[in-house]
Amino acid sequence: MVKFSLEEKEAICALFDKCDIAMLKISIHNGIKHIDKVYIDGKYYDIPSKELAYKIYLVNGAVSLIREKGSILKLSKEEKNFVIRNHPAWIMLRDCFDLNGDLDHELNGIAKTNERKPYEMWAQDFCDSVGDKKYYPKKNMKSMMVTYHEFARIHNSDMERVIFPIKEGLNTSLPRNVSNLYRGFFEAIRIIGLNDDKFKVELDKYGYPEVYYDQNNKWVRIDLQTDEGLEKLSTLSKSPYEKIKPIKEIKVKKKRPTKKRKK
Repeated sequence: MVKFSLEEKEAICALFDKCDIAMLKISIHNGIKHIDKVYIDGKYYDIPSKELAYKIYLVNGAVSLIREKGSILKLSKEEKNFVIRNHPAWIMLRDCFDLNGDLDHELNGIAKTNERKPYEMWAQDFCDSVGDKKYYPKKNMKSMMVTYHEFARIHNSDMERVIFPIKEGLNTSLPRNVSNLYRGFFEAIRIIGLNDDKFKVELDKYGYPEVYYDQNNKWVRIDLQTDEGLEKLSTLSKSPYEKIKPIKEIKVKKKRPTKKRKK
């Protein structure tokens, strides 16, 4: 049987700290709790196991990559897909909207919500990783020590963000100049909420939702990470973002004054 080293055990604890992305399947024998399985991003892992150790390695690698290089929007295609597949913020999004299927009611989440980290580090982990806009309500607050819940409350207080209805009774907020990557995710969730047979939503191999529409009994994919794809989707199902997105200014080049010919 595989045994975890002290470093690997610490890595498991660190993983559980990232906002309930790791869920535990627990049984009780003779009054003692025993961890049967660990559930992460739609998959069960034995504990301990080589597979779980490797998954933790990938998760921590995605976190480190964002902290080192900045926004996911600056990464190469391969790096971006790696972050989408393995970063805790993306795993949390998939779990929040049941993209991995309904969570087993017997699962238990483990999170140390009182952990304090610099505000900037939370912003890197939960804004840079998904392409969301970072928010600083006052100067010199990047190093301010806060819990995740304190960070989320401050970030969501940004009055410049706009409400984006996903379905009846469920809204999120987006910055007006939202990235295609971030908006595309919620457009896919909106389509799921329509329950319209002419659409279907599936996760690609990296865990990003893709929308398909029925065109003459043939499923056609829409790339939600591009302007063209988002515009195409909005022609098929009007997006509420069309009413709130900023109007792009068209810069008109001033004509140079023509020199008058001398007589």
